[in-house]
Formats: sequence, structure tokens, C-alpha cells
Amino acid sequence: MNTSVSLKLTISLAVIVALGPAAIDMYLASMPNMAKDLHTSYASTQITLTVFLIFMGVGQLFFGPLSDSIGRKVPLLLGLIIYIGASFWAALASSLESLICARALQGIGASMAIVIVMSMVRDLTEGKEAAQLYALLNTIVALGPIVAPAIGGIVGAHYGWRGVMFALGFLGISVFLNTIFNLKESLAVNKRIELNLYAVSQSYIKILKNKVFIFNLLALSAVYFFLFSYIGGSSFVYQKNYGLSSEQFGLVFGLTSICLIMGASSSAYLVKKMAISRLAMIGAVIMMFGSSLCIFMHTLDIGLIGIVSGIAFGLFGLGILEATLMAIAMDSQKTALGSSAALLGAFPMLLSSTATPLAGQLVELDALYWLMLLGSIGPLILVLVFMGTRNTQAHALHH
Repeated sequence: MNTSVSLKLTISLAVIVALGPAAIDMYLASMPNMAKDLHTSYASTQITLTVFLIFMGVGQLFFGPLSDSIGRKVPLLLGLIIYIGASFWAALASSLESLICARALQGIGASMAIVIVMSMVRDLTEGKEAAQLYALLNTIVALGPIVAPAIGGIVGAHYGWRGVMFALGFLGISVFLNTIFNLKESLAVNKRIELNLYAVSQSYIKILKNKVFIFNLLALSAVYFFLFSYIGGSSFVYQKNYGLSSEQFGLVFGLTSICLIMGASSSAYLVKKMAISRLAMIGAVIMMFGSSLCIFMHTLDIGLIGIVSGIAFGLFGLGILEATLMAIAMDSQKTALGSSAALLGAFPMLLSSTATPLAGQLVELDALYWLMLLGSIGPLILVLVFMGTRNTQAHALHH
């Protein structure tokens, strides 16, 4: 196992992981035009996001065990080919139904890429070093919500939503070429696991019996639910309730997302100074403070700046938690790392796919309901992280 991972390898892994967030964030600004172009409602176009998230989640459950069996690089290249083909299909789609099918396939391609990168991190590193690498990857990926809507907005303004889908296809091609030339196979042949349905199901059952893994999986799922609840409601609240233009919304959304990057980069630095479990608790406390602050500021009628302040704290805590929870959960496993990464990717993603429509419905009733949803997730995350870190210490004593 390598004791250090080069910057070139880190960037190569990060651009692969970025394909998923890019396919989520780049076309958000173009959704109203997409609805008009495809003669459908704005609510119907949101199905293209939900379907992408579902298939990006479910796909990981299949491709994790596959990568444990045949290695990482071949499935990764196959996933990238699927992603590229689906992006061009989406760009040429003539109906909402065709676009939904293309987005499902795009989600499958992204799922393969994500689960394999997470597995590769644990092939190459463990413990604090793995936490550092996850944090670095998350820092780079967290640029997505800042950069992607801005790039997507510019591309969309000149070439429409179809131009955005073409851009995703060309991004996929550049990542594919980078993968061929810069990434080596990371799973040794003697560490591969035979692929059969019984072995896969037994592997998943064994992983889910691990208390450290399950509590951190649930905590990570709650963290992603918070993130997608925020994404699902912010556009409506910021623009309809507070009168921001789409450009102003992009700016506020992007600036707030900087806090996520600060949290992730702080995590990469602080993990060298303290125990990962302690860092996770700090992240959870900050998230709970932020989510509670949103409601408090709204009830005081402080306005948009009050809500954004709370969200900023929440996202800072989220940036710390994302990498630490992944690292703790993955570190609890010594074999079947692809399957472990698949569960960590799939379950939060599937749960998050319900957050976006739920947040969308709540904001149409009242912004307070949306903020109450965000506020209720904070304490839940704190409890789950506490249970996860407590079991981490117990697990360490037994080993």
C-alpha cells in the first residue's frame, strides 16, 4: 500500500468524481428553458434530476462488487463510455421521455466512476491518510456547486440546455483520455473476490452487520439529505420569496458553497492534528448549529442574509463530515472495499433523491416548512455521528 499519493493521481481521481456533480449542477439554470423546449412543466423536468440520482445510487450496488472481482480500471473505462454516450443522447433528445432515459444511463455511468474512485482511495491508503485524500477529493469536487452553475449558465445562455449536455459529453471524453494515460490498476489480482450473487449478498450482509459502518452510513445519508434538501428548496426561496434574479441566485448559491470547500479543506488539515472521530463530532455540532440558526434567523425576520448565514455554517460542518464519515466507515472494512464503497455511495444517493421533491413541495407551502426540515436533520446527524464514533472506539478496543 502506498504511503503517499501524488497530486497528479489525486487530480485524476477528482475529475472522475466531478462527473456526477457536474451532471447535477450544470443544467439547473437551464431547466426552465428545457421545460419550454420540451413542452412540459418545470416540475416534470425535475424528474430528469431525480432519475439521475436514483440510477447513480443503484448502479453503485452492482459496480462495487464487479470492481472487487475484475479490478478497477476496466469497469471505470466502461462507465465513462456509458456516461459519454448518454450525454450526447441527452443533448439530442426530442422528448422528455427520451431525455429521462438518457439521464438514467448517464447516472449509471457516473455511478461506476464514483464507486471505483472511492474504492481506489482505500486500495492505495488507509486511516488518516485515506481521510486526507477523501477530504482533498471532496474539496475539489465541492468546487462543482460554485463552478458548474456558472459554466452551465454561460453555456446555456449561448447554446441552450442541449449545449450543456454536449459539454458534459466532451468533459467525459477528456476524463476518459486522462484515465487511460494517468491511472493504473489499483487492485492486486490476489485481493480480488469471486463474483457470484450469493457471495455478493453475503458480502453486503457482513458489511451491514458492522456497527461502525452502519452508523456512519446513516450519518452520511442524513448529511446528503440535508444537502439535497437545501439544493431542492433554495432556488425557489431565494428567487420567489426574496426576489433574486437567476444570476444573483447563482452568485449567492456559489458563495455559500465556498463554506463547503472551507470545511472540506479544514478537514484535510485537522485530521493530521486530532482523531478522526473527534473531528466528525465537531463537524456534526457545527452542522446542527447552522441548521438551527436558519430557523432562528427566519423567525426573527432578519431576511435572506439570516438564512444564508445558517446555511453557510451548515455547509461548513458538512464539508468536515463528508470526508471523515467516509474514512471512518471505509476504515472499518478490510476486504470487499468496492462493495463497502457501493453502499456508502448508493444509500445516501437514493435517500437524497427523495429530498429534492420533498423540499420543492415544502417551499411552495411556506419557506418556514423547508427550514424546519433542514433544522430537524441537524440533531439527527449529531446523534448518528455520536453513535458512530462511540462504536469506533469500541471497535478499536476489540482490535
